[in-house]
Amino acid sequence: MMTIRRLLPIFCIILLLSGCIPNEFTFENKSGEDSEKAKELIKKDDRIKGASALFYEDHLIVGIRVKTFDRFKKRKIAKELEKKLTKSYPDLAVLVSADSKILTETNKLILKGDEKGTKKKIHELISLTEEET
Repeated sequence: MMTIRRLLPIFCIILLLSGCIPNEFTFENKSGEDSEKAKELIKKDDRIKGASALFYEDHLIVGIRVKTFDRFKKRKIAKELEKKLTKSYPDLAVLVSADSKILTETNKLILKGDEKGTKKKIHELISLTEEET
């Protein structure tokens, strides 16, 4: 009985910590482009542990989350991925950012599915990244 009382808090802490680290990749395609190349490029990069990509008309917005030990090189990783995606999708305006705000907002756009405000929100995200640099 005493050992269960000691193990229960440890089990709860482990359960909470494991829930805080999502490794998810979310892709939404609302354009005529083939999104499989982007999925392959992003998932193949072992430095990226999560990403959210939105294809919308002539834009491709990607927010990435890098692994812990690569966080000091996250801008470099984002630029490399942006070059690769621009090469794969020359007809799209590609934006890749390792900023958590961009990742969160891209996820919100994908989950919300609101067609009316998407274009405006994409332009807000683009201006946000331009302010950052």
